[in-house]
Amino acid sequence: MINMETMRQMVSSTLCTWLIVFFAVDAVDAVDTLGTVACEGRYKHHLQGVCRDGQGSLYWSFTTALVKSDAEGKVVKKIEVASHHGDLCYVAGRIYVAVNYGQFNDPAGNASNEVIVYDARTLVETDRYKTPEVKHGAGGIAFHDGKFLVVGGLPDGVQENYLYEYDMKFVYKKRHVIDSGWTRLGIQAATFADGKWWFGCYGNTLLKVSVDYEVLGRYQFDCGYGIEQAPGGGLLTASGVCSGDAGCSGAIDHRLTQSMIGKQVVQPLTRIGFGSCIKQQNPAPLFSDILKYDPELFLYIGDNIYGDSEDMAVLRAKYKVLGEKAGFRKLQESAVVLATWDDHDYGVNDGGAGYKQRVASQQLFSQFWNDVPDSPRRARAGVYDAHVFGPPGQRVQIILLDTRYFRSDLKKAERRVGGPYYPNDDPQATMLGAAQWQWLEQQLRVPAEIRLVASSIQLVPTAAGQETWANLPLERTRFMKLVSKTKANGLFVISGDRHWSDFSRTTSDVPYPLYDFTSSSINQLHARGTPTDNPHRLLDRTFHKENFGTIDIDWSGDDPKITVSIVDLNGQQQMSHAFHLSELQPSPELPGDK
Repeated sequence: MINMETMRQMVSSTLCTWLIVFFAVDAVDAVDTLGTVACEGRYKHHLQGVCRDGQGSLYWSFTTALVKSDAEGKVVKKIEVASHHGDLCYVAGRIYVAVNYGQFNDPAGNASNEVIVYDARTLVETDRYKTPEVKHGAGGIAFHDGKFLVVGGLPDGVQENYLYEYDMKFVYKKRHVIDSGWTRLGIQAATFADGKWWFGCYGNTLLKVSVDYEVLGRYQFDCGYGIEQAPGGGLLTASGVCSGDAGCSGAIDHRLTQSMIGKQVVQPLTRIGFGSCIKQQNPAPLFSDILKYDPELFLYIGDNIYGDSEDMAVLRAKYKVLGEKAGFRKLQESAVVLATWDDHDYGVNDGGAGYKQRVASQQLFSQFWNDVPDSPRRARAGVYDAHVFGPPGQRVQIILLDTRYFRSDLKKAERRVGGPYYPNDDPQATMLGAAQWQWLEQQLRVPAEIRLVASSIQLVPTAAGQETWANLPLERTRFMKLVSKTKANGLFVISGDRHWSDFSRTTSDVPYPLYDFTSSSINQLHARGTPTDNPHRLLDRTFHKENFGTIDIDWSGDDPKITVSIVDLNGQQQMSHAFHLSELQPSPELPGDK
């Protein structure tokens, strides 16, 4: 079973408490508690890195502020600096900071970088060195044996990281490629300690790399906000907390052994929960059953509140009601929680790209769901996102689609059972928008054994009238063909929205059976039961009362088994379907629909 606290930290939050942790050398076995050392004051932006000079001073980079403190965290000197000042290091009386002014993680390489040097005593700038070789954005810097390594961003889906070597005068020498696997937003922090390179990444990942740039270990530690060699050996890892108008901070906590690092290997996911449709003002007793299931990961698929307003104060107040529910809070504390939206939390019933407040609504969404400060969702249009959990051979990729921000207007006509919508065959009409489609293709090429695509609305069902992908049939077909084009293995869909639960399957235009498991609702019931037919219905029943979905993965055999179930208010399985991973593998031929 995966460690829950460790898993929860895999998706960092601006509202969680971030720690600075010391890791001691292998020979040290005891935990050496140093007590908390907090950097004095609050800052406009989050912590990027920490370093020390070995003479009792600490140096903190808060994106737009550079701070020098004593060993107790009392500020000695601070200056305002240009954004984005990243991770830093101390060398011979100077502070070297990796700085990026351009686009981070851009595949086209539109970064603008340099290393800025400051006098460690006064924080007066002394030098600037351009680093155009750091294609995707400079985010961190480390020094060893007369050479600097500059690290930084990485586009989605790239399975290796890049280290850029410079000499003492910042003459570019070489790019080193490390076989790290995908890391969220590349590498954020770097240091040399105990004879090894160490690289901290967002998403609770620590990389250990030899002097010859061979990856020696990949561990679950939250150290993307700064790492440094600790006194006596080991690692100083840094992070902080940001809380709205109160600003951002950082702290030093305690010492752990390297043997303890080694035990924190990436563990596979075995238990995933999902659900949709929460009427925030109504009781939600189903949270008790979700907590009893004890998911390692829980996915909110949309209609997480019923906002339905262009007034952000209204949406904010409704999010607040949801956030104050005891069961919701406990689930946030016990599991990794990810979310996308549907129309009601987006802000308008059946809404798409025409919603006037979509930009403001996205900002509010990112705040409520605690997206990390440098999350792509805070910088780009749309709330689509992706994560990979687990070690090679047992990787689960979570792809969260945004079916609202870019969606074209739907075609309306005479209302039928299910709704007033009719298929729109306009080739210009879109469900995901050009940027999200491009991103999705990249994600489907990311190595993973299981791919779980979360769509707020049903993708496989083609029943008339209701709001599904079938209203934009060319887009639905595009999705199917993209799975074939990319040879994306192990993929199935989960969805919500309908106010009942349904299992669907198709074999048309896909290289293997495509499942769509719908769970709805957590506490918003449909008075009419199942109002529409579903020609792709997998089981001979649906379920219409409070429910959530479960995904249990058994990795023990040669052919992992996946069981998807719908669980009711009494913790009982009302629907269930099991299949083996071997069933979700591309084949050269596309069988006809069944």
